[in-house]
Amino acid sequence: MYQIEVKRHLVANTFNPSDGWRVTVHLDPMELAKGGQHAPDKQAIAAACQQWLTEHGVTLSAHDIYGPADLVATHPTHGTHIIEVEGDSRRQREQSLYSAFGQVVTTMGTLPAGVSFGVAFPDAPEWQRQVQKMPAEVCRRLNLLIWLVSASASRNFQPE
Repeated sequence: MYQIEVKRHLVANTFNPSDGWRVTVHLDPMELAKGGQHAPDKQAIAAACQQWLTEHGVTLSAHDIYGPADLVATHPTHGTHIIEVEGDSRRQREQSLYSAFGQVVTTMGTLPAGVSFGVAFPDAPEWQRQVQKMPAEVCRRLNLLIWLVSASASRNFQPE
């Protein structure tokens, strides 16, 4: 599952604008299969995901406060969630995992009240093995949510 697909399904399953969420998603050129070399199906999948996000009221840009965070979702009752997202790519999963955690930690700043942070990955055994490497105590102390995302569901994952 490509990064843009993880974003699309996380919005659909968890942060759907039809449920009162205001969502901003940042897309970079690689996610849209622009520049570089990409799998033959990536451009069509990216276009379909981008269209779905637009049709469902998602703002596609850097967030006005949190900048190019992958996904920022705000709800009047459930607060604000800032989520870094990774998907399948040519990069090693372990590198993607560390990149996502590093990006979200640098976004945390002063840990503002009412804002939670998370990382999201495809819900697949190989990604679950990677996120299991994160120390549970670190996730608890940072109040960091880990999402595993599929086309039909998004679930919180807690490392042991």
